[in-house]
Amino acid sequence: MGLLDSVSYQAETIQLDLAVAKEIVKFDDSTKVKNMGSIEDMNKYKGKAFQINFVEKKGKKVATNITRFDILKTIKPEDKLSKEDFKKLIAERKDLVIVDARPVPRYEEGHIPGAIVIPAAAFEKMTDKLPKEKDRTMVFYCVGGCSSPLAAVKAKSLGYTNVKVYIGGFPDWIQTETTNITPSWLKTAIEKDIPHVLVDTRPKDAVEKGHIKGAVAVAVNELDSMKDKFPQHKMAPIVFYGERAEDAAKKAISWGYKGTRLLPMSFEAWKAAGNPISSGPAKTAIVYVPKPKPGTVLPSDFKKIAANLPPDVIIIDVRDADEYATGHVKGSKNIPLDELADRFAEIPKDKRLVLYCDTGLRAEMGYHLLKENGFQVACLDSTIKIDKTGTFSIQE
Repeated sequence: MGLLDSVSYQAETIQLDLAVAKEIVKFDDSTKVKNMGSIEDMNKYKGKAFQINFVEKKGKKVATNITRFDILKTIKPEDKLSKEDFKKLIAERKDLVIVDARPVPRYEEGHIPGAIVIPAAAFEKMTDKLPKEKDRTMVFYCVGGCSSPLAAVKAKSLGYTNVKVYIGGFPDWIQTETTNITPSWLKTAIEKDIPHVLVDTRPKDAVEKGHIKGAVAVAVNELDSMKDKFPQHKMAPIVFYGERAEDAAKKAISWGYKGTRLLPMSFEAWKAAGNPISSGPAKTAIVYVPKPKPGTVLPSDFKKIAANLPPDVIIIDVRDADEYATGHVKGSKNIPLDELADRFAEIPKDKRLVLYCDTGLRAEMGYHLLKENGFQVACLDSTIKIDKTGTFSIQE
């Protein structure tokens, strides 16, 4: 079992990436396939999981059966964790290793407390971050069931014996739990005016002596009176720091905010690191004006485009073909992320491209790939749910 690296129909060979090595297998007219139309379809699934049964013929491995499979299904039921299972494990195992398999920028803007980041796409380059003890319990998570199972399988191939996957992942966690940001993300957000709300929960006299630049002073006991002043946008990045910051973050979650964040360092440590600070009274008014990140479109704009598709715009669904078949935005074109680089020729450069997937993760990856190759492109950086009729809703 491994991930499809390449197929040569002329040489009748398949190369699989087994994480620890590459394996080449031959195929012929007697080779049977499962979960795809024919062996000619294999190139559509580069980077996807396959199982190959083979026999030895004159010193060469020749495939008898080739099966494409959902890598999540290879994770044993007992190794799939619910949020409750995961939280129980966190409480019981002080040596637990939590691994965020998402891209580094996503980790920096919010992650499960205590997690380290090893993106599934760069797993082989970052194995030095894995524990030395092969029996150490590790839990991988991502945005649901794409990157984390892949990373978990790769960890198992390296000999780790106690590997689990938090199936709900980050979207499930933020419904009821706080997350951490990295100081570098907050510094960038301040310097580049990335929309966020920063709340200093320390006593006012301490705040006046010095606070993080742009912070609003709101003590925990004042939160209820300020509830109506917080953003209407429930996915707004709200960051708390100071005394009882976690209590403040949990209060915001109880109001319906998702992914409320904590800065895991004190003001003194922030200042000592040379990060932006201010002195004197902090702001008392909470101001949040959402704007899309560079290269992204707001959900409201995406809805307008989808409702009345302009002639100079192409909406591209970068999910896999089987996901697209279960429901897609009307008028969208399906080009799976894994196929983008091979299908540039069919994408016009004189039109604007808008990419989407289920969580925004693959769309963002596709955006960077197309942008680097001269296309006019943007992506939807939000979770979208689509039914079979094409009706969709976007988590805002």
